[in-house]
Formats: sequence, C-alpha cells, structure tokens
Amino acid sequence: MPPVTKSHLMAENATLRTRLAELEEKLANLPSGKGGELPESEIAERRRIEDALKVSEIRYRRLFETAKDGILILDADTGRITAANPFLQDLLGYSHDELLGKRLWEIGPFRDIAASQAAFRKLQNKKYIRYDNLPLETKGRRHRHVEFVSNLYLVNGMKVIQCNIRDITARRLAEDRLRKANEELEKRVEERTIELVTANRHMKQMLDEGKRVGENIVKSRDRLRNLSARLQTVLEEERTRISREIHDELGQALTALKLDLSSLGRTLSSDGHAKPTGKVRAMERAVGRIIRTVRKISTELRPGVLDEFGLADAIEWQAKDFENRTGIGCKLSLHATDKITDAVRSTAIFRIFQEALTNVMRHAAATQVTVGLEKADDRLILEVSDNGIGIAEERIFDSKSLGLTGIRERVLRLGGDVSISGKPGKGTLVKVTLPFREG
Repeated sequence: MPPVTKSHLMAENATLRTRLAELEEKLANLPSGKGGELPESEIAERRRIEDALKVSEIRYRRLFETAKDGILILDADTGRITAANPFLQDLLGYSHDELLGKRLWEIGPFRDIAASQAAFRKLQNKKYIRYDNLPLETKGRRHRHVEFVSNLYLVNGMKVIQCNIRDITARRLAEDRLRKANEELEKRVEERTIELVTANRHMKQMLDEGKRVGENIVKSRDRLRNLSARLQTVLEEERTRISREIHDELGQALTALKLDLSSLGRTLSSDGHAKPTGKVRAMERAVGRIIRTVRKISTELRPGVLDEFGLADAIEWQAKDFENRTGIGCKLSLHATDKITDAVRSTAIFRIFQEALTNVMRHAAATQVTVGLEKADDRLILEVSDNGIGIAEERIFDSKSLGLTGIRERVLRLGGDVSISGKPGKGTLVKVTLPFREG
C-alpha cells in the first residue's frame, strides 16, 4: 500500500466534503413534512462520509503536525497564512501566533522571494512554483537553505495554497564542502601536474644530456679504441723491425765476431801461445752467450716462426717454449689452421695466446694447459683452458687486470667475442671467436 501524502489526504478530504455538500443541498431542497426526509441509504452515506471526513481530517492533522518538512497553508485569495506546522515554526523561529494571519511576504525569511503582490499573483496563476535552493534567514538570524514548493488546491470550493518547505542546509553544506574539496583537489592536481610537467621537462633535459654524454663517451671510447689499435699496429710493426734489425745486424755481427775469435784462437794455438789461446776461448764462449740472448730478445719481440711458417706452427713453438720454461704441460688441438694468411688476425690470436699462458703461469697454479684452435665456417676460434684454481668472478672485469682487458680490446677491435670463465678448483677457460674470411 503506497504511503499517504499530504496532497492525497487533502484531495480525499475535498472529495468527501464535496459529496457531503451535495447531500446537504439535496436535503435542503426536500419538501417539509413527513416526505421531507432523505432515504435511509443516503442518510447512511451521509453518516459514513461524516465519519470518513473526521478520520481524514485526523489523519491529515497528524501528518501535518508530525511532518519533517515545514508546511504553510495560505488563503489563495489574500495570501494570509491559515496554518503552519510545528516543524516550520522551529525552522523559522516564529511561534504559531506570529505566523497566523500574516501574509507570506510579511514574514522576514520570505521577504526576498515574495516581496510583492505581483509575485503572489504569479503564484496564484501558475498554481505551482518551485525553488530548489532558497536561502533564508530565520528570526534568530541563522542562515538556512530550503527547498520551497507551492501548490494550489481547491478545498470545499475554496482555493488554498500549500507551501512545502524542506530544510536542505545540511545537504547544501555537504555540497559546499564537496565542491570546495573538489576545487582543492583540482588545485592540487593542477599544481601536481605542473610539478610533474616541470619534473618531466627536467628529466628529459637530464636524459638528453645523459644521451649526449653517453654518445660522447661512446665516441671517446671508439677514438681510444682506434688509437689503441693504431698503437698496437705500430707496436707490432716496431717489434718486427727491431727484431729483424737485432737478428740481421747485431746477430750477424756477433756471429762474425765469434768466427774471428775462433780463427784467432786456432792461430795462436798453432804458434804455441797457450795462455792467450785460453783467453780467446773464454771470449768466444761469452760471444756465444750474447748471441743466444740476442736471439731470445729478437724472438720475444716478434717470433720469426709466425711470419715464416704461420699461426699453427707459432702456437706449437710457443707452447713448447712454455713447457720448457715452466714445467706446465701443454696439450694442443689445431684444426684447419694451416691456411690462415690473415696477418692481423694471426698476430691477434698469437698475442692473446701468449697473454693467456702468462696468466696461467702467474695466477692459475696449474699443471696442465689445453689449447684448441680451429677455423669453422667464417670464424676463427681459440680456446685456452687450465686445471688450476679457477679465476674469481670479480677479477674477470677488474680494471686492474690489464692482461684480460688487453685481450678484450684486441677481440673487440676485430669485431669478435670473448668469454672468460672460471670454476673454483676446476680451472679457467678463455674462449675467443673472431670473424674470419679468406680472400
């Protein structure tokens, strides 16, 4: 069953009063005397209507008195207040006597919205006026916000205006707080957005600067790498030149000197000069030692076997020399390397091999070295492993490990790859792969 509203009760009350008025009029028009009485059915209806009217008025009065909205009843012709419920009295701060008989615009809170009879006539004509948010000031000068709705009704043939006034102050304050919160949030979002835009701009500047610095570093590194490559090339050329000069010039001179001393010794011996002959023999032996030293220096500067016989023979010779000097065995596995004629890559592989052996001798505490060299497709692969203590992870890229750094730089200059790994107690592996194409 739908809830009973004030307008529903007023309409019900008006209907009952209309029907009762019809019965009263009918009774008044009956002839006097015995025949001037209503039929029993209509008398019963009249009683029923009177009882229903009393119940309707009681229900309306109860609803009127207990409503949680303010209710004003006005005479539609004069605009005077004929009733005001308690909620409205509490809301406006006026007593019932202060409101009764007053025109709407004579009450302080409504002066601003009904200050003229023209406005009231507009209400009379439209029969409906609504204010969704009407600011009022109560008798105690408190500011309230109300929702004001006026409707015009016919009650007992008389026009009545009912004004429903709902206090929306709390809702309005909540809306204001929400609006202010939204404004504050929007302000903070705007400020934060500005901060983020500024930060992004600064970040972009930093990234651009970092990119420029990175590019400069790369360019600088490339220049250093090119310079290092040039220095290595010059160094190898200079080693080759000095090695040949020592071998050809100094070696030949010393050999000639030894031959002369040998001839002098034989001459003195045949002439019976034994004492000078011993001195000459000592000088001859000294020159022999010098010749061996010169050959060793010349070989260390640039092994002649690398230029004369190729990479594979140079590695075999270096491995044999390493065994003789250190007592560490070398096991070789050389495949398809007899036709390598690229002097640059041959020199690089040989120098990397020498550096790997030097590291084994200094740090590995190994007893065996395994060397593998092969040419597969367009790649030249060198592997040098040992059975020593194994290189520590932190030493692989240690800037102080100049030998390993030199290996990496040689490989990178030629567009190759290098991997260096070690396992504690199981040794170290150096693997180098260089792009290689004959022609």
